[in-house]
Amino acid sequence: MEKNEIIFEVLQATGLNWTARKEQVSTQSGLILPDVYAVIRSDNQGYIGNVGERYQFLQNHELVEIAYESGKEVFDASHSIKHPWNNSETLGSYGNIGGGSLKGGSRVFVQLELPELYIGKSGINRFITLTNSHDGSLSLGFGTSNQVICCANTFAIANRDVSKFRHTASMQERIDEAVQSLRKVLEFETKQMEVFHTASTRRFERKHIEEIVKAVFGKVNLDGNDVSGRTKNNLSQFAADINTSVQEQGETLWALFNGVTRYTNHSTRSKDKDYSLMFGADADANQKAFETLLRWVNAPELTLA
Repeated sequence: MEKNEIIFEVLQATGLNWTARKEQVSTQSGLILPDVYAVIRSDNQGYIGNVGERYQFLQNHELVEIAYESGKEVFDASHSIKHPWNNSETLGSYGNIGGGSLKGGSRVFVQLELPELYIGKSGINRFITLTNSHDGSLSLGFGTSNQVICCANTFAIANRDVSKFRHTASMQERIDEAVQSLRKVLEFETKQMEVFHTASTRRFERKHIEEIVKAVFGKVNLDGNDVSGRTKNNLSQFAADINTSVQEQGETLWALFNGVTRYTNHSTRSKDKDYSLMFGADADANQKAFETLLRWVNAPELTLA
């Protein structure tokens, strides 16, 4: 397939085959609001958000082209990337190249699949995620995303440690920038997997449980009576999720981290779970847990599992 055909197939399979446009906003009396433009989707005429007059869109087909061109430049046979790119049966559902939209299209993402790894006692699906917004709330950039197969726990870091793209840049400038950012985020993802692997070989202690609870819930006195009923219920569910994770992975730091992601993926309530896991409260909790895990792994006194 030619590049344009591949891009079209990706857009169709991921539900991203639409463009965004600006319409100036006016009041019922006909007063035109200065520098306020509504963002409208072309496929369903849905309202996405407001931007200013000078805002430049990066359309979905351009996002897919950036992902495709940078992936083609960076990936080679040594990465064992699953090909062909035109495998439409897997597109849109974490295949070779997939993606989707969040919050009605205000944010969109495209993912490039990496080879599966085995961490602890389960395989882990790995993706590089390219994210963009149509309401000016997010700069275009790369991040990482992975999913533990046995429990379907997703952990995503969006737009981390990579330079952001200028919406006003030319396509070639964007692709050149994307190549550099993709290489940088691949290095980060490799180190992330090393952290997970080390955590899967280290046994946790009670102090680690206390620290992970504090990371997710803040300062909570586990032995006190001043905890609210709602917090007690949440802590009880969190403990159950950790126990399930320990049964799957053993008494390891990796199991504790998976207990957090099980809790945020399956136990917390969010109106838009996918958005929350990538950008919202669940993502914040997962990030705090990962930072705690990173500190544990770098500590020399941990014992082998």
